[in-house]
Amino acid sequence: MAFNKDKSEAAKSIFTSSVTGLANVAAFAAAFLATPAIYGLSSEWMNDFTAKNYGPEWSDITDPIWFVVIALTTFFVARASISTVLVMGGLAIAARFF
Repeated sequence: MAFNKDKSEAAKSIFTSSVTGLANVAAFAAAFLATPAIYGLSSEWMNDFTAKNYGPEWSDITDPIWFVVIALTTFFVARASISTVLVMGGLAIAARFF
């Protein structure tokens, strides 16, 4: 019995690490592709907001920071979404076969 339990836990560990790795790669690809578009749509608004509220000299400072914020947000939202979909899909497939 203990052997089967260890085997089951090892399979879960491999599945979990594979899902994590796949989610990270897919999220990186999504962030790489989507960040410039999102940044392009929001950069002018962010510069106007910064200039109105903090002064125009801050726009040069906040512009690269805004790009990093967009990239990280895109990455983490994509990773959370993709990993959830993969886990639910894996559970659905496992439930169908077992």
